[in-house]
Amino acid sequence: MTDRRRLSIAGRQLTTFLVGMSIMLVSWVMDAALDTAFERGSFFTQLLSPADHDMAIRIWFLATVLFFIVYISRNNTRQRQQEARVRAALHSAELERSRSQAILESLGDAISLQDLEMRILYQNKAHIAMMGEHLGEYCYQAYQGQEAICSGCHLDQSYRDGETHKTERQALTAQGLRCTEIISTPLRDASGRIVAGVESVRDVTERKRADLEIERMNRELELRALELVEANRELESFCYSLSHDLRSYITRISTAQQILSQNPQLEDPELAYPAGIIEESCRGMEELIEAILTLSRLSRETMHWEDVPLSELAQQVVLQLRQGDLQRQVEVVLQPGIVVRGDRNLLRVILENLFANAWKYTAQAPVPRIEMGSTTCEGRRCFYVRDNGIGFDMADQELLFHPFKRLKNAQGYPGTGVGLATVERAVQRHGGRVWGEGALGEGASFFFTLPEKMESAVAGE
Repeated sequence: MTDRRRLSIAGRQLTTFLVGMSIMLVSWVMDAALDTAFERGSFFTQLLSPADHDMAIRIWFLATVLFFIVYISRNNTRQRQQEARVRAALHSAELERSRSQAILESLGDAISLQDLEMRILYQNKAHIAMMGEHLGEYCYQAYQGQEAICSGCHLDQSYRDGETHKTERQALTAQGLRCTEIISTPLRDASGRIVAGVESVRDVTERKRADLEIERMNRELELRALELVEANRELESFCYSLSHDLRSYITRISTAQQILSQNPQLEDPELAYPAGIIEESCRGMEELIEAILTLSRLSRETMHWEDVPLSELAQQVVLQLRQGDLQRQVEVVLQPGIVVRGDRNLLRVILENLFANAWKYTAQAPVPRIEMGSTTCEGRRCFYVRDNGIGFDMADQELLFHPFKRLKNAQGYPGTGVGLATVERAVQRHGGRVWGEGALGEGASFFFTLPEKMESAVAGE
């Protein structure tokens, strides 16, 4: 209670006391005047020294007056307290109404409130802007021009079953075809009895357009998928032709070269040179066909996920390279204990091509060295194969993983130009990425990732 309120109460109490004393004093004086008129004696004698029976009557009268004054004072106090409680309740109700109205206005949907007879009790600004102001009118008359409740009215259905109902409608407006979503919900009092209904109207035109666009895109994706299936069939046919028809021609050429090589006349260097070119070309063509077939198979083979010891797999690849080139002495450093989750065959393809690449381009290094391990790249685990070979110019980095694109400083080395493209395809099948870093004459490093999220997802299957 504030000081101002305390002073107000004290002032009212003092006023009541003074009024009461004034009434009592006036009544005493009037009683003395009446006694003087009907009995003997002076006015002052009756005022100051009345007889015993007069004193008793006056005291009884004053007590009666005092009782009524106290009663009226208390009654006034209770009435003022009741008025204060009513004002507080009205103020609280007004605050709650303002808060509820602010919430309804901020929702963005057009919201109205209707009673059980479908009379509109409330409309927020969005509803008025959409439907016009119709407070006090029946909704079926205001919105539909009907004389009775519309057939299939969603709000009437909510009154009947006590459930929330949703419906969608379309209407042609000045802005074109508009789609609205109407949600009706019954409103209950504290006892659970339905007393009104809330109707929410939402413009879903843009959402419908987005849904139609998604459907259109899905249909296009289905068509693209069919085209992709057909392209894959053509690719399989091409691969069959590549592996069967072309190899048959190469076999014939190679056979003819072997027959010619048995001719004693080929001991002449002028004849032996073209025969060697034929043999080398046949071998290169076989390698190119095999590389293209491998690149093609990577996109079509089913992946088999498992835990793969990458370090052990790398040891097998290095051993295979040493057996194929016994004369070379290459220092190979492998980080032990690396285990990843992926497809063993594809991981082997990645390592075979990366190590073969490093083995080839360290041929001119004084002390050739190849290293494989794992590190952290941008907060994620990645793996690398590093060498101290001829390296490459970072300006040509975009050409590294393009099929048949060979860098200028790699022209004198054997190869098909498909190896790194094969690595990229195998890494992408795992959901990772691959990139290279290097400098001319300072070696090259190739990094690839196998995302841990992919590993965890597959592990949980």
